[in-house]
Amino acid sequence: MARNILKDSIVYNTIWLFGLICRILPKKVVIFLAKGLGLLLYYILKKRREIALQNLKIAFKDTIDKNERLKICKECFINLSKTVVEFMRFPKLNDKNIWEYVTVIGKEHLTTAMESGNGTIVFLPHFGNWELLSLVYGALIPNQAKAIAFPLKNKPLNDLIWRYRQLFSLELILRENAVKESLRALRNNQAVGFFADQNAGEHGVFIDFLGKPASTARGPVTLALKTESPILFSLDIRKPDGSHEVEILPPIYTETSGDLEADVRHYTSLLLNQLEYYIRKYPDQWLWIHNRWKTQPEYI
Repeated sequence: MARNILKDSIVYNTIWLFGLICRILPKKVVIFLAKGLGLLLYYILKKRREIALQNLKIAFKDTIDKNERLKICKECFINLSKTVVEFMRFPKLNDKNIWEYVTVIGKEHLTTAMESGNGTIVFLPHFGNWELLSLVYGALIPNQAKAIAFPLKNKPLNDLIWRYRQLFSLELILRENAVKESLRALRNNQAVGFFADQNAGEHGVFIDFLGKPASTARGPVTLALKTESPILFSLDIRKPDGSHEVEILPPIYTETSGDLEADVRHYTSLLLNQLEYYIRKYPDQWLWIHNRWKTQPEYI
């Protein structure tokens, strides 16, 4: 089916204008307005709100009550809105002033992983302002960072978003070229980022995640096992004062047991366990509006 060019143009120009406003207004004003936008989205996007609340019920069962789930859900929408307006302000950042509001914990783990000579696989969740990670890694390891990304059907909007994500030296890899380009990058001792915390469909590996089986992407761990590249778990945490803290955990070095399926399951489980820790610590900062448990194993 042909794309509606007029509709794409209207969407692009609306978002471009929104971004311009975000860059003109002071940051404190924009973040304040983002809170109102987040609450508006909470009430307007009924389907996403219901998915988020159902996910929270799955994850926390009887540990938190309905009122607390509603509060976390609202904060999730607010975090998403703040992420959007901060993303629109990316052109105001450079590899010097970004450190005025971003602190990196665990840089030494990235250094250690890169010293392996086999490249590094970085497992990234949709947490805090996950978009900020493209700039952070582009600044930390200039010309050595890549990330897998899905293209948008709206080409003008896709070009804008990809341009913002690649403002520093990070280079995006098309999802359709992920395997070939990732292998090439790892052979060149580069870091490749995977946002692999969402539902992977029927081809994923099922891992117990927050108390329920979740289909999870096999790619990151499978690549690590085949290339001997270390895996880093890394995420962004939004702080109460509006600053950000990017954490990089110690590298995971995979070992093959001869049973690829068991190995993929084991190391993927380790990564999801790390994500669980942060979700329980900062429950409002994960992207709950995604239908994470949509795909279930046949034996359930």
